[in-house]
Amino acid sequence: MKILKGLKALNPVYQMFFISTLISCFFTVYLVAYLKIETLFSVMISIITLALIIIYLTKFAGYPSKWKNGDIILLLLNFIIILHLPVHFLSSARISFGRDKKDDLLIKFDKFMLGWLIKDGQIALWIDKNDYIGPHTSFGKFINNSLELFYFFYYLIPYVSMHFMSLLNCLREIIFRFNHDGLRSSSYKKNWNTVLFVSSVYLLTCVSVFFVNTLVPATSPRQHLKNEFVHPLELSGLSKYLNMRCKDDQSANSFPSGHVAEVVSIGLAYYIDKDKFVGGLIIFLSALIALATIFLRYHYFCDVVMGLILAFLSFEINYYFGLRRYRKDNKEEKADFKMMNDESLETMI
Repeated sequence: MKILKGLKALNPVYQMFFISTLISCFFTVYLVAYLKIETLFSVMISIITLALIIIYLTKFAGYPSKWKNGDIILLLLNFIIILHLPVHFLSSARISFGRDKKDDLLIKFDKFMLGWLIKDGQIALWIDKNDYIGPHTSFGKFINNSLELFYFFYYLIPYVSMHFMSLLNCLREIIFRFNHDGLRSSSYKKNWNTVLFVSSVYLLTCVSVFFVNTLVPATSPRQHLKNEFVHPLELSGLSKYLNMRCKDDQSANSFPSGHVAEVVSIGLAYYIDKDKFVGGLIIFLSALIALATIFLRYHYFCDVVMGLILAFLSFEINYYFGLRRYRKDNKEEKADFKMMNDESLETMI
């Protein structure tokens, strides 16, 4: 009961962050109890995460005077997410190696959506035989080399935008309050709401993607359809090196595309809450990443579509129940404060 009381004392953005973090911990339980697969490291991280959540909700929620330890716990929880999600990915990927693949089902989905335009609905096979943008053409080689570089932006965007830029802002807020005896800066609420909102959207997106991965294990077109491709991908330099890191025999977690889902979710969160330019840039990069997944045979078209759906759902849930409610409550508080000041002024007159 004390935990629920602490959760209710938080503003809606904080509430959604803690709920998303709890869902990530429950995903660990799901992998262990149902699928009998998870690493001891991930279990330990989940236990530590739950302990920090319980401590925060029972000791610091609703008690601004105890800001110091409470803010540090929030910072620790965000850093733990950096460790937790890659382990979730590896655990869910291992499922694909020991279960029947659903690639044929995904091909049927593609045919249902694109069969009227492309034979069998496979864009990668159509590109392979195209005389203008195929991997055997000069233009096709240029496209593939360029897109391979954009594809690996996926590994940079979450950690640069969310875990580096946003968390540094919160670290500065902690230092500011420490040097000013607990006084908050004017940007305190904004910075913390931003990092928790973006983290919550990203976290919920990742867990939902990994969950669907376990339900629909699949490899990728480059593995399942490799005998149907006529021309190999001719890459060079850094693009060739990066492509070689994605080994065919370790291909997994095709459906849905985590690359697309996770980057789009961060772009949407930044666009609506922090910086429209940064958010728009990330969304633009996510479009290039989506193209790369198709051109470079990493994903089926339905993988990209499902990734977009999960990203939008995670964003909408966090926005509707978190940021939107916070803005509404904050607006009402400002209106009440203004009305009280007006009434006080009238009394004085």
